[in-house]
Amino acid sequence: MARQPTAPDDPVPADGRLARGQRTRVKVAESLISLLEDGEPQPTAKEVAERADISVRLVFHHFQDMEAVYRAVVQLQAARHWSGMKEIPVDLPLADRIDRTVRQRGRLFDAIGAVRRAVTPQMLTSPELSTMVGRSNLFLRDLLANTFADVLYAAGSERPQLLEALDLAGSWESWDRLRRFQGLSAAAARRTMAHLLTALLERGSG
Repeated sequence: MARQPTAPDDPVPADGRLARGQRTRVKVAESLISLLEDGEPQPTAKEVAERADISVRLVFHHFQDMEAVYRAVVQLQAARHWSGMKEIPVDLPLADRIDRTVRQRGRLFDAIGAVRRAVTPQMLTSPELSTMVGRSNLFLRDLLANTFADVLYAAGSERPQLLEALDLAGSWESWDRLRRFQGLSAAAARRTMAHLLTALLERGSG
């Protein structure tokens, strides 16, 4: 079974001060998400503080630096969006499995897109962010391996190459290209991703 990216622990605060601190941390993370979704590619701490209606000093009271804010954002999105990624029964017809796969991924990728685009360049200098995104990618890959296990088994010695191709065709990077650079609607992007997965899987099962 594929393991979902880990969401942050949310213990019940022991007192009001801790509760306020937790609310402030979430508010800062939500403000960064809001700015990214509004089209700001790399918001500054000042912009985040203004959106959260707090001081920059308070931002850095709760976070060591902006990278720490981004880590909190990735964790927050894991809690909010990744729970919708469910295992798809392998005994369903192939077309149904493909349809469910692209629908799940389309919803997820549109929800996390702004944050993922902002985090991607930071992965070059942040081992922590790189690890967090890597775990998410591995989870998505494992879902494909489980969902299409029968076809991958039938592919025999070509299984590794087929899984690599499926992983690429069903990735956030492919979705982002379809949506942003090729200008497709969500429905058109789903059809295109489904076409790619179908072609690969039918070739693999043949």
